[in-house]
Amino acid sequence: MRRCCICSLHEAKIAEASRQFYTQNMVSPTKLFGLVACCGVLLVGCGEELPPDQQVDYEEVKELIEEAAPGKRTVHGSCNIIATGSHCLDYVGSYWKNEEFMRLNCEGMQGEGQGAFSKNACPYTEVGGCQATSDTIMETILWAYDTGGSPITPDVAPYEQMACNANPAAQWVLPEF
Repeated sequence: MRRCCICSLHEAKIAEASRQFYTQNMVSPTKLFGLVACCGVLLVGCGEELPPDQQVDYEEVKELIEEAAPGKRTVHGSCNIIATGSHCLDYVGSYWKNEEFMRLNCEGMQGEGQGAFSKNACPYTEVGGCQATSDTIMETILWAYDTGGSPITPDVAPYEQMACNANPAAQWVLPEF
């Protein structure tokens, strides 16, 4: 039986990408926070030790998590932590139409009041972003910036992209014009 692991993570791949990212770039705590925040937002693990009575067949829940109109994206709000973490999260899936859900999620990302919730989309960036659970009700895009408290420089960006792409429920995207 296939289990529903919408936000599952290949721990070995992400650990290796994170290890390379850290050792080759001497990541500051703020950069590490950005990477961890990205993973925290994107990931809910499903381990092999999940009891059979708790396993869910993906085909049984597929209709519950897919968007009614896949590919048609609307940003419902954002959480801006550019000043301290050089990232901003766009809330895209229909689940995020509820402002309270966005605000609560943003509070969890902010740490000590470092970010700001907005009903607008994140500012434009040429660096790119990590799109998680595309075409589902929980879709988000964590945009990276070369400005702010922990800039994602051209040397660091490939590692952020590798960490994103190591998650089977995510993909690195560039902004649409």
